[in-house]
Amino acid sequence: MRSNTTFNNKKIQGLSLVEVLVTIVITSIGLMGLVSLQMQSVLATSDTGNRSHAIWVFNDIINRIHANEVASASYIGAGPVTCNAPAKVCSSYHDGTNVVNAVNCSGAELAAWDRYEVACQLKPAAFFGDSTRYLPNSQLTIACPSGACNNGDPLRITLQWRARLDDESITGAARTANSGLLTLTDVITP
Repeated sequence: MRSNTTFNNKKIQGLSLVEVLVTIVITSIGLMGLVSLQMQSVLATSDTGNRSHAIWVFNDIINRIHANEVASASYIGAGPVTCNAPAKVCSSYHDGTNVVNAVNCSGAELAAWDRYEVACQLKPAAFFGDSTRYLPNSQLTIACPSGACNNGDPLRITLQWRARLDDESITGAARTANSGLLTLTDVITP
């Protein structure tokens, strides 16, 4: 018995070149989306690490102020911490080759060293503990919220840095001076 179905050989010839090109274009667009998503994910992961490091730096300076309460007013500076090395090294550290030993410091000298050690790049540049190597464009500011401060008075601590991923890079909006600027701030009593 013969089947009633007949096949037209011209209709069953495989895929045409146009169909193959359309498939390649659609697949390429999908893969570019996946690559973009992966890059956004890597940047977001980096920002999460930066935020964790910022919290560590923030808590480090707070703990140093608490430990040096008798000279807490010495931590106050006009604007962000400048990275001029203090005259005295008030804590031992390893410079990549040798151990640099601490000297005896007053409370004010220790405050100057703490500000420098927490906020600035130590030498040599490959030193592992530098907060500036991990927080892009970081600025640490310690100020008195009430004008003039004495030792033991409240201090406002502010740490700012730039995120690697910001809303403007995701949405395509125009960037501003504050694009990606992240801030931790708190008022503490030593």
